[in-house]
Amino acid sequence: MKAAVLYGKKNIKIEEVDLPANQDNIMIKIAACGICISDVKAYQEGQSHYFKPPIILGHEYVGSIVKISKKNEDFKKGDRVAVIHAVNCGYCSYCQKGLFELCENKQRASNGGFAEYVSINEKFAKIALLKIPDKLSTNEATFLEPIACCIEALEKCKIKLGDTIVIIGAGVMGLLLLQLSLLKGASKVIVSEINEYRRNIAKSLGATVVNPEEIDLKKFITKETCSEGVDVAITTVFKEYIIKECFLFTRKQGTVFIFGSAIKNPDLLINSDKIHYDQINIMGSSAYKPFHFSIALKLLKENRLSVTPLITSVEPLKNIKKALDNYIKPENLKIIIRM
Repeated sequence: MKAAVLYGKKNIKIEEVDLPANQDNIMIKIAACGICISDVKAYQEGQSHYFKPPIILGHEYVGSIVKISKKNEDFKKGDRVAVIHAVNCGYCSYCQKGLFELCENKQRASNGGFAEYVSINEKFAKIALLKIPDKLSTNEATFLEPIACCIEALEKCKIKLGDTIVIIGAGVMGLLLLQLSLLKGASKVIVSEINEYRRNIAKSLGATVVNPEEIDLKKFITKETCSEGVDVAITTVFKEYIIKECFLFTRKQGTVFIFGSAIKNPDLLINSDKIHYDQINIMGSSAYKPFHFSIALKLLKENRLSVTPLITSVEPLKNIKKALDNYIKPENLKIIIRM
């Protein structure tokens, strides 16, 4: 089969590789796989957070079952499915506390999705596979994993009816967090974004937008919140000065939420007085709980989220290097690789 194999920094090649082992396993023909910023980081750094090269990246993938045991009563050949790529063990101390996203024994359910086929062990089927209804397009279904990650984040933020939220950055995740925040009951979501194209999309999705290069963000938020500050400040842009700025416009007992991490210089210098005297919470998240995929699917099926405007390019597998290079350009949002 054809697959995109990462060998090192910005060294990715389309190659003919062996089909994944499929004895007693479920074989899935990949239809599409979305590019995630973590794929871009792995491409730029030459390795992923979990694995060293050579490796097939890609974890936002959907496809159709082409081989399955006749004994399997949950799925059948021809079913369109999304794959929950990271499977938790269920027995470590974190899993026992329900913190599945922090599982110490997390496994990949299959090889990466930038390939023509993946293989899923039968024992993972009930956890790792999710049937995709006909009404949901393949491109839309690739958003299940990023939506699941955003659901995990917002559950930790504990947004309440009437809350005011600020989101720094209107990339794919920022725009998904915007929509989910409104669904959770936020009365106002302010999106700070320097790129006009992204600001316009955020505005069309219900945000109050601001360009921080033209307007002082703290003054803007002070005015929008009658000097109280926001209930939750979510930064999807990991830069120290931006995170420090979030403390300036977050209300007492509010939350500063760090969504994502930096490739370089991840250390932060934070004024402890803001935490001590204003009782501000600092939180972060990574990944998702498996059941967040089911929630994401319900939201997409019922048209509660709009993801099509977030797709800026659909490329064949042969163009993956170009797609990874272009992903960080501000005029690009979600790029999907079709097989």
